[in-house]
Amino acid sequence: MSIATSLHAQATTAPTMQPKMSTCPGQFHDVVVHEAAKQCQHFDIELPASLVYFVSTSPAALVSYYLTQMPELSRQDTPNERVLLLNPKQNVRIVVSPDDNGAQVDILVLSKQDHTPATSE
Repeated sequence: MSIATSLHAQATTAPTMQPKMSTCPGQFHDVVVHEAAKQCQHFDIELPASLVYFVSTSPAALVSYYLTQMPELSRQDTPNERVLLLNPKQNVRIVVSPDDNGAQVDILVLSKQDHTPATSE
């Protein structure tokens, strides 16, 4: 019995490494966050950084939303009905996955986006 009691004590006193739930921001490192986003979890704030959220919108509508809001993104279908959206430098990755009656969005920003306009010679 002392082993079970000891394991229970360790389980209840051990620090948890859960991501922090917070209010959903309007943007995350220059990536728009849907206005109906819920259950935002920051895994990292400093670059590389990631944010996950849920929205009660279909995955197809959410993909259209991101392609409209961020036209530099390109779409790549992946297994399991997930859609990967990438910017040209591939330092911004957005994964849209079906989740019950909506979608889960995973945003990964690997490095700062370069907003310098291209110049022609």
